[in-house]
Amino acid sequence: MSDMRDLPLAQLQRDYLADSTAGMPIAGLITWSALAVASWQMGNAMPTWVAFIAAAAPAPLSIVIDKLRGAPGLTTQSNKNPLTQLFMRFIFVIALIIPFVIFAVQAAQSLDLLILGLAILAGMIWVPHGWAADDPAGMIHFVLRAVLCYSAYLFVPAPNTGAAIAGAAALTYVYAIWAMKKPESVK
Repeated sequence: MSDMRDLPLAQLQRDYLADSTAGMPIAGLITWSALAVASWQMGNAMPTWVAFIAAAAPAPLSIVIDKLRGAPGLTTQSNKNPLTQLFMRFIFVIALIIPFVIFAVQAAQSLDLLILGLAILAGMIWVPHGWAADDPAGMIHFVLRAVLCYSAYLFVPAPNTGAAIAGAAALTYVYAIWAMKKPESVK
């Protein structure tokens, strides 16, 4: 068919899943683990831009990982899939919410709150991914991340709170790598 919008949802989901790779959860594990280490080592002396880099880096890093692994990643054809377009638009929506986190952090003067806000917002992307892939692991990933990150914020004492939040976010990528497997039918 000439227009992917004419395809049934089941076919669009199958095509979306066939184009998905483990690049994003691997990249997320790397960047959020690096943030956990940086936060643990530097504490409140860590520049706030480091947290923003960790939240934003998984997407471009996943493209590099896909290239290194020989996976197709995002292609011109996969970008035409309405479900891929939804996923990409949701990234933009999350970016529009980040100023709210910045305002809250400025009011509270808390680097830990910045890490928490970015961890929760960055985790939201797994909801549309899971729906587009017809895979409940996306929603489970987000709920798991929210529970672990909020728990770290509430129960891990300073000066290790930020590191624990980032570590909790990194841990959820281990779940994603394990749970978001492609069925044999789309490999």
